[in-house]
Amino acid sequence: MVEQVKKYMEQWHMTEKGCTVVAGVSGGADSVCLCLVLQELSTQMDFSLEVIHVEHGIRGEESRKDAAFVQELCSKLGISCHMVQVSVPGYARENHLGEEEAARILRYHAFAEIAEGRKNVRIAVAHHMEDNAETMLFQLVRGSGLDGLCGMRPVRTGEQGEIYIRPFLTVSRGQIEACLKEKGQDFCEDSTNSCEAYSRNRMRNRVIPELSAINRQAVSHICDAMQQLSQLRDYLEEQTKACAPQVIVHGKNEIALDIEKLSVLPEAIRMRLIREALQETAGAKKDITSTHIEAVAGLMGKQTGKSIELPYGVRAYRQYGGIVLTSAAVNAIEPVCVSVSLDLLSEGVFSLKAGDGCFQGRIFEFDGNMHKIPQKIYTKWFDCDMIKDSFTIRTRKPGDFFLLDSAGHHKKLEDYFVDRKVPAAQRDECLLVTRGAEVLWIVGGRMAYGAGISEQTKKVLEITVKGRKYREE
Repeated sequence: MVEQVKKYMEQWHMTEKGCTVVAGVSGGADSVCLCLVLQELSTQMDFSLEVIHVEHGIRGEESRKDAAFVQELCSKLGISCHMVQVSVPGYARENHLGEEEAARILRYHAFAEIAEGRKNVRIAVAHHMEDNAETMLFQLVRGSGLDGLCGMRPVRTGEQGEIYIRPFLTVSRGQIEACLKEKGQDFCEDSTNSCEAYSRNRMRNRVIPELSAINRQAVSHICDAMQQLSQLRDYLEEQTKACAPQVIVHGKNEIALDIEKLSVLPEAIRMRLIREALQETAGAKKDITSTHIEAVAGLMGKQTGKSIELPYGVRAYRQYGGIVLTSAAVNAIEPVCVSVSLDLLSEGVFSLKAGDGCFQGRIFEFDGNMHKIPQKIYTKWFDCDMIKDSFTIRTRKPGDFFLLDSAGHHKKLEDYFVDRKVPAAQRDECLLVTRGAEVLWIVGGRMAYGAGISEQTKKVLEITVKGRKYREE
């Protein structure tokens, strides 16, 4: 099995020499096995291994025991372990989500945080063949299109640039259990796995066993079908990407589709281009269905001025020669601009209001311990020597740019937002920590390269923000 996983990782170029792999380990069989296999492969493939455990705050004492189990396992294996605690029930209530979805969102927020500001990091998750088959069937019954039927990608890039890898996608649950038994390694049992209030559990505990009873190779055949569909999707993605610059026109606060050029394309490409433009305007994929995409396509045959309302406050209307997509909230936000001088900070601390965020900060001497860096979305550490004498908390302005890497590559903030599919309304309301036109931190999102601390840092500026709802998702 270890050799099988190694070949799959090499096939998909999941790691590179000298990189760091951070494995998400819940304590369950799948993730514990992933941890053991990756530790064995770390020497063979020349990468370092760390672990992150997210305690969701759902199962009380059982959940805390899982966290202790993971810590003990990592201690025994000599692996660095990052423990993150979140409150899924509270987040679910605040955002009107089910706990299953809320847990997934917070878990991936934690994963993105652990990778932020670090070079050559891969986040490994333990999804296996049965998980992939469940995902495909789940998407099928929800009415998903082609992309949803392709299952999980072996390698994908997150919204903040973090890279996720799935080394176990060709491994079965049976292989995982056999591997753990052979190694004599115990693991935690999650009591919620038997709770069929979660739709994923009903798929896992009822549907997959029934399909396997019909054909023992059902899961394998489903995964083979997904691979073929993935090849078709990848081809369509290439064609769509090639056509996009001629069809999709980005304006200041809107996206336009050129009807003349759109109408001559094959329907499969045409509908994917409309979907891409709609999702970019909305800044989200969820709740945007084929019905909405077809409604936008229907405007091609309507007269100028006809419009439709779509999810996330997006409005599509027919104009001469094209279809325009715009967000209803664009230009509704009052600009914010507050300057802070480090020399004037009383006793090295400050507290101020900017927009709908309350900013608190302090300056202190850094002892060189990089492990103390907080792994929180709304608390960041900056190097005072990099900040120099002052910084500004404000909304965006023309000319703003974002430093991407050590080579000095930078991107206009507007282009960065477009690439991350941040909707126009959020682009105008999000708060930034800046130095002139250079964006150091998109509050609730990513820090610019070089804005954080290093082992050479002498003084740290810590900034904590409360009251913000925006996240770069």
